[in-house]
Amino acid sequence: MRANEIIVEYIVDEMALSKYQTLGNFDKPGSFREKDKKIVTHPKNQIKATKFFKNTVYDFRLFFANIPGASKYSEVGEVSPEKLKHMFGPDIANQILEGHEDAISVVYVNNRGDAKIMLTPWMMAHRFGHSMQATSITKYGSTDAWKEAQKHFFGSINTMLEEFYGKASPSNHVRDSMKWDMTPEYNALFNAIGIQRSSRTGQIRRPYEFLYECFAQYLGTGEVKFNPLPVTLGYGRQAWGRPTRYMNIKPEYNDEADRAAKADLLGRDMEIMFDSVVSSAVGKIFVM
Repeated sequence: MRANEIIVEYIVDEMALSKYQTLGNFDKPGSFREKDKKIVTHPKNQIKATKFFKNTVYDFRLFFANIPGASKYSEVGEVSPEKLKHMFGPDIANQILEGHEDAISVVYVNNRGDAKIMLTPWMMAHRFGHSMQATSITKYGSTDAWKEAQKHFFGSINTMLEEFYGKASPSNHVRDSMKWDMTPEYNALFNAIGIQRSSRTGQIRRPYEFLYECFAQYLGTGEVKFNPLPVTLGYGRQAWGRPTRYMNIKPEYNDEADRAAKADLLGRDMEIMFDSVVSSAVGKIFVM
């Protein structure tokens, strides 16, 4: 028995990740970049993926299709069995469809993104969030739970910025929507309260990406945790290595316990919202 076969059997025993399978020839050019082909097929990455998804109660099936031309299907989202066969042909589609009814099946056709981050288990989860968002705006409409999670998150953040920092958007957008004119404020807050690596290293530059990062944290740990709201937030263009603008918390909210409680409440809310998102995906197939 080859090493890959041993790993696959190990994964099948873990109910949170029942399949990790490559499709197509990973020794030839296809839809994946070279460095992602190497990490996807590396036995250690398969084991890490098994450990990562063990904290979710939902059964995941992950497929990686290195097929020439498949990149055009990146971030399509949910697909029907008929569309899957049209995309990949009956032979590959049937491999994906077999046993999909009680699980969440995700087919990765590449690892798209400006940051060029390798397809680690965290990125698999992050990009699954992209797929859920893509599905929420398609005709299938089977992931309204994602829309509700998005609305609750940005509605809570908008209220938080206004209530704690006196920072309200000058635009007339709906309160529970993301406000593009608040991008610098969002990024500063998300880099401060996020506990994942992208926030710790100040890499949140597009606010919506933080929602995907929270989703990845939920899939990997079963929880959504935040740092307490900071007393001071610097943002805006840097001058001599320092921010040019600041948000200061209102005096009545200066107590750390209050700031931590507000962040913890949002984390617990998002755990509930994300559970609805993932449960709505059971039995469905997503192409990412």
